[in-house]
Amino acid sequence: MRNRKSVIYVNYSPYENSGKILDYLLENFDYVFLFSLGFYNLKNKKRYNTLFIYKKKKLLKKHLLFQFTISSSLMFYLLPVRSAINLMQIMWHTFRFTKRYGKADTYFSVNAYTAWIGLIMKKMGLVQKTVFWVWDYYPPIHEDKIIMLMRMIYWQFDKISSHSDRVVFVNNRLMQLRKEIGVLPRNKSFPVVSIGTDLLFKERSDSKTLTFGFIGVIKKSQGIEMILDNAEYIKKHFPQVKFEIIGSGPDEDHFKRMVKDFVFPVTFHGYLEGESFNDVLAKCTIGIATYIPDKSNVSHYGDPGKIKRYLSLGLPVIATDVFEFSDEIIKSGAGIIIDYNDQKMFVSSVKKIMNNYQVYRRNAITLCRRYYYKKIYPKLFSAG
Repeated sequence: MRNRKSVIYVNYSPYENSGKILDYLLENFDYVFLFSLGFYNLKNKKRYNTLFIYKKKKLLKKHLLFQFTISSSLMFYLLPVRSAINLMQIMWHTFRFTKRYGKADTYFSVNAYTAWIGLIMKKMGLVQKTVFWVWDYYPPIHEDKIIMLMRMIYWQFDKISSHSDRVVFVNNRLMQLRKEIGVLPRNKSFPVVSIGTDLLFKERSDSKTLTFGFIGVIKKSQGIEMILDNAEYIKKHFPQVKFEIIGSGPDEDHFKRMVKDFVFPVTFHGYLEGESFNDVLAKCTIGIATYIPDKSNVSHYGDPGKIKRYLSLGLPVIATDVFEFSDEIIKSGAGIIIDYNDQKMFVSSVKKIMNNYQVYRRNAITLCRRYYYKKIYPKLFSAG
């Protein structure tokens, strides 16, 4: 893909470089204006609302944006306030730096609300083209009525943003859903570009220690408790077992209380960056993505960025059949898809992988190469 002049990229932390998308933008655009926004109350002191300005891959400026920390119990109640603040900041700073750097060629986002902001800015003449890479769908059902209301409101932005200049989906399930409910025309085709992988794997020998690895936002819908609830059963079959958890999130304290005086070591690394992020996962043997199969779980419609990270490091995967990418794992033999409520199936899957580890690892690497980000991302911005 030929270099384009400039792109405004808006995403929520810590997903700015999921699937190496930020790296791809830096490699293919002369100027990258990244608005990194906070959403979850991650347990560290990092400033999440930040504007980064890059030129030719080099960071020119870093501007801290306004943010306020609220308790998890109030997070969804005050979401409209946060969203309004983000709207004002994105538009104000875009207006400022377009006066200096010129109109941006592309406005790019993966979130329906921030994609809607791009449509407004195009009408104002601040950007030339909007690209919405559709990552998710939030079913307007939830046991919490406030969360359900927020999802219903978000869906209104989703319907509007689905008419951006270029709409790309991370999987067919997301595209077909919108066609079935009449948001998109049934006879029109749209590009599908999955979250990409990187080639980070290295040679390694079989390990006698079973080390589960988890990366992501720490919340109950991610299935972390599947391992913790079955810890004694796992320990019985695998005496040398550890669990490495990378990330932070709204339920972090809950899980830390669960593992106090636990039957095997569980390490919470918090939010890691750079090589330290990969160093921890590279020492793991199996990547865990056991999402809870609930109708309100947004993972059902998304693309599992964490699994792409596991594959990038050559880790076989144990996951539940929640997302469309499960079929790829089954076909490739890069891991095993299990029933969330089947304890014995989980343990037998671990045994099967550990007894044939190099076969599963080779399959994981083969699947990783198929989704290498430099191979698949040109389709995000190129017509056809």
